[in-house]
Amino acid sequence: MKHKKIRTTTAILCIGTILCACGGKQATRQADETVEAAPKAPVIIETNHLNPGVQYTEERGISPASPPVILDFTAKLPTQPFALKDHFSKVTCVTLKSPLSPEQGTFLYDASIIVSYDRGMSSASGVNTKIQLLENRILTNDLFGSFCFDSNGQITDTLLIAHIEGLKYDPATQKLEFHANNRKSPIGNISLEPGNQYSYAGRDTVNNYNIMGWKSLEDGRLVEEIRFMDDKHSTLLASLDDSTLVNVSRNFRSPDMLTTFNKNSYDTLCIFGNYNLPTVKLSGPYAFPESNWTYKNKDKFYFRQAFNDTIFSLSSPNRLQPEYILQFGENKLTIDNGLYGDKSQKYAIQSWVDTDHFILITYSRNYDCPNTRKEKSVFYSYALYDKDTKQLSLIQDNHSYPEEFLLPTELPDGIPAILGELTWQDNKLFTSYTKRKLEALQKMDNFSKLPAEQQERVRQLAGTLGEDEMIVMILE
Repeated sequence: MKHKKIRTTTAILCIGTILCACGGKQATRQADETVEAAPKAPVIIETNHLNPGVQYTEERGISPASPPVILDFTAKLPTQPFALKDHFSKVTCVTLKSPLSPEQGTFLYDASIIVSYDRGMSSASGVNTKIQLLENRILTNDLFGSFCFDSNGQITDTLLIAHIEGLKYDPATQKLEFHANNRKSPIGNISLEPGNQYSYAGRDTVNNYNIMGWKSLEDGRLVEEIRFMDDKHSTLLASLDDSTLVNVSRNFRSPDMLTTFNKNSYDTLCIFGNYNLPTVKLSGPYAFPESNWTYKNKDKFYFRQAFNDTIFSLSSPNRLQPEYILQFGENKLTIDNGLYGDKSQKYAIQSWVDTDHFILITYSRNYDCPNTRKEKSVFYSYALYDKDTKQLSLIQDNHSYPEEFLLPTELPDGIPAILGELTWQDNKLFTSYTKRKLEALQKMDNFSKLPAEQQERVRQLAGTLGEDEMIVMILE
């Protein structure tokens, strides 16, 4: 990788000692009081397209000491009960209050978004405010902005307030409409980072480069910024560790799957090839039922490529180690079949929640889209891999949609949880609730099957939670 390091300079104002009639002692004290260390200048790096000539050759291989776990979905899986109380013993509920006015927006649940372009439009439904946890902080992130709260629910930082000119927003239905050119927010994908920092991604549409930056939560100071030159906007940057970045390609036709490079020396470390390229010719509209995803658990970096049967860990900048292998047999969804063709008997992985003791896996038979839901031809299953017993089982197989699968949380202060909205981060399982969501829970088919105490808990919270508030439930 070729790099250009932009050197920044910091002006240091030195206040000289002036001897006057006041006397030398006072002048010495003045000098002691005014000499301060200048803040460290940010590091700004520009990189161009990745080229051959990397430091290391990629390695992919099974570790004899830690072979991958085989998850065989072709076998007849037992159905086992799953209860959150069997895996967690403590519930903490933190109430957050939106810092925005009702006109500016509030926390989202099951929102619908319509974005128009100069030519065409796009839409999304079921959009929720994203929650992240790290080091006793709670981050909220949505179209309206990004805010940081402490573990008591007090706001500590405003990271971003989005500005969308001409936004049409109906608080009652949480329907949003706007033109893409009117969204002025310069950054997105905000994440909490160790060391009292947060990272963000952005795009300079004038100079055609992607941005990944790190800022201090304490004072908002820019610590570091990587500018990745990419005309097609097809990269996703993530941190492997304090000195290594991972560039995950979003272009499924790229010969490169992911790349690592050093943040300190700014050298390309390794390029991992894409061995899952499509063989069909792209012609006209196509589907894409899966996506790439990365996550960290216990400081270990995991990666799965869409339509790949293997979940890898990136154990070093040049080594991918298989951790889990998904076996679907003839029902496996390949990239060619994912793009075109009949998917009615193919399985697509929809979510993967990897905790200390178990993995929750959501997968669908057929492609989940408005048409297949209307036709009632998409069916969901939920599996649990118990890391302690090494057993894979089905939680239930009645094909409820993920946003309707209710799990009781029969612990003090527990609230019923939607399985499809559970997240694991910072060694905690968590989910969130707005007033709108609590009211929606009561209308779900499975609500009446919950224990009476859990039903009453939802009704009580729905009656007392404010329209501009959100509860974050944390399980430990």
